[in-house]
Amino acid sequence: MASAGVCPGLYRVRNKFYCRYAKDAEVDPAFMPCVAEYWNCEFYKRWKAEERKQQAPEVVPPRVEETSIAKVEVARPQPAVPLPPPQPAPLPTADEIEELIQRAVELGRLWESYEREARAVIDAWEEVRARLRREIQSLEKSIDAYAAELERLELRAKMGMISEEEFEEIKASIDAELSKRVSLRDQLEKRLGDLDRVVLPHFKRIKAAEAKPEIAKLRLALAKLDQKLKSGEVSREVYERLRSELEDKIRRLERIREEVEE
Repeated sequence: MASAGVCPGLYRVRNKFYCRYAKDAEVDPAFMPCVAEYWNCEFYKRWKAEERKQQAPEVVPPRVEETSIAKVEVARPQPAVPLPPPQPAPLPTADEIEELIQRAVELGRLWESYEREARAVIDAWEEVRARLRREIQSLEKSIDAYAAELERLELRAKMGMISEEEFEEIKASIDAELSKRVSLRDQLEKRLGDLDRVVLPHFKRIKAAEAKPEIAKLRLALAKLDQKLKSGEVSREVYERLRSELEDKIRRLERIREEVEE
């Protein structure tokens, strides 16, 4: 099979080619061995194998010179038609511009009203928050004192300084007071958390632009507070309370500044 040939199963209908061995399916001779070594075609091999089973005479590939090869015409690509340039968007009308101006003016009025109300809420929140924090700190000191007293009581009982009955009576009293203060502290912390959750978003909106200068003022207030302690103008107790409140404000403002800068 050194010479090429045209597959006997290839036939043409108008401008399309079909193969008898492929159940009359449409084929493309340019990409299949229809006009070359068609005996290597899988469709031809399958048909040949079935023919041998039926003991049919072998089909001898015809000679190239005795068979005319159909010319396959390939359509040439048509030149692309240039699209018209996109039409510019229509300019906004005077009414649209005026409506946008009025909306912006109204938004400014709404923002001023919101800012005024938000500042009032924030001022009240900071005052209430400071009172809650002071009460929580006082309760924590009381809890620590009761816990220490309970340890001392247990030590006295181990040393035999008090009877078992007296120990149980005093311990029950201390446990009751301790439980009461722990419960109150937890309630106040929950209220403080609920308050912070609803006020903080407004605090962040209002204070975001003021964070840096406000932090600087608070740090200056801390420095002045240190000087007052050294000069004896304030007691240690008052100093600790005011310092805690100032540091708490600084931490909140620094968190806001970090969120804005991110």
